[in-house]
Amino acid sequence: MKQLTMMKKTILLGLSVMMAVAACKKSTVDDTPGGTDLPGTTAVEVKADITTNTTWTADKMYLIKNIINVASGATLTIEPGTLIKGDKATRATLVINRGGKINATGTADKPIVFTSNQPAGARAAGDWGGIVILGKAPNNQGTDTPIEGITATSDPAKTSHGGTDAADNSGILKYVRIEFAGVPLSPDNEINGLTLGSVGSGTTLDYIEVYRSGDDAFEFFGGTVNAKHLLAIGTLDDDFDTDFGYSGKIQFGLIQRFVTLADVSGSNGFESDNDGSGSVKTPLTGAIFSNITIIGPLSAANMSGFNANFQHAAQIRRNSSISILNSVFTGYTEGIYIDDSKVAVAKSTSNNYLTGKIVFQNNLVFGTNSKGNEVKGENKTDFETTLRAANTFTAGSYGDALITDPYKYAPDIIAGSKQGTPTFTVKSGSVAETGALFTNAKVTDSFFEKVAYRGAFGSTDWSAGWANYNPQTMPYDAAGKVK
Repeated sequence: MKQLTMMKKTILLGLSVMMAVAACKKSTVDDTPGGTDLPGTTAVEVKADITTNTTWTADKMYLIKNIINVASGATLTIEPGTLIKGDKATRATLVINRGGKINATGTADKPIVFTSNQPAGARAAGDWGGIVILGKAPNNQGTDTPIEGITATSDPAKTSHGGTDAADNSGILKYVRIEFAGVPLSPDNEINGLTLGSVGSGTTLDYIEVYRSGDDAFEFFGGTVNAKHLLAIGTLDDDFDTDFGYSGKIQFGLIQRFVTLADVSGSNGFESDNDGSGSVKTPLTGAIFSNITIIGPLSAANMSGFNANFQHAAQIRRNSSISILNSVFTGYTEGIYIDDSKVAVAKSTSNNYLTGKIVFQNNLVFGTNSKGNEVKGENKTDFETTLRAANTFTAGSYGDALITDPYKYAPDIIAGSKQGTPTFTVKSGSVAETGALFTNAKVTDSFFEKVAYRGAFGSTDWSAGWANYNPQTMPYDAAGKVK
């Protein structure tokens, strides 16, 4: 009897231990195709909105499914080195609602990575939705403007942006990669790699890479947010798209286009509207860019085989008044288009240039002439002479005259091209090494670092350590291994 009692106790103890282990053990390995597949790492599926302060830690991998909202009053904090995957089947998207915040502060050694849940070798642009931040800063469409790409719901708090707080703070994105995002939900209704709706100047955007977006890389719908150190690599549509009265400042941004990848809508480096109708609604889109480098599909060694849907290095249209200074444009099929078509008031875009609302000054435009349109515009006789005098246009030279080695591409993108990591630092002795000017009133304030070089990089590579120019090959198979 005593032996039987002891045997029962032993069995019960063993069962208790097994149950305790099972209770603590979450799904550590998902062997399904495109699954999490992180041996020894806890995989956490995120299926519900975030309504209270929440922290995602670097010892776990997070798989987002569906549209996940960070609600007003809640902050999502993400530790350096954390890996987040977006589910392809559900078009996963992370949306920061008005009044909500994201604190994704990585480091150069431990970037935060948002990527596809597909396995290495099978990832593609548009695998998941991307990141959408909605703020309370002004735009020129109203205080409850629906954001493009998110289907309207019965709760406008999840889909709308706009307000009156120019200094609104939606949090921090720093040392962050956003890979293979940008879902086209329907024609002219797409989610971008990073979508910013009325985001305020209290928000920090710094050291952000958008790689292979299925629509635009960065799109700003109104707002006042400023940003530095932005990379747009292998985008399908436009790289920096500004609308609805966006009036922030951006310095140090690089665009690298892949020869065969462009959108049927026509792909531009910059695309800027006041709004879709070219109205006179205020605030006018008046963002200020300095030290941007655009590397288009053309090079001295590659003058054919590029996608016919490439358009302009910069298309400033529909009554926009953005300004671009101290920048490098190279290898686009068409150059600078000050576009007076589809405007509510005749010649309004070119008049913005003639009256100083648009400043396009001290830029280097190289090798952007395959269609004979270095300068383009319905009314270009009004401004072409002045535009050419304020900038340098050189038809016969391409990016390698200015940039150390810009024509290296990921091997999964362009067969037969140079492979490896591109080097975007300024080429020693080139005209881009010096000549930057910060005397125009648009760029005199303290936000702009007063560097000597034109374009995104001087002699120091600020992308080193945290950016990745071929994440298609990354195994993403262990916690912290996100580089």
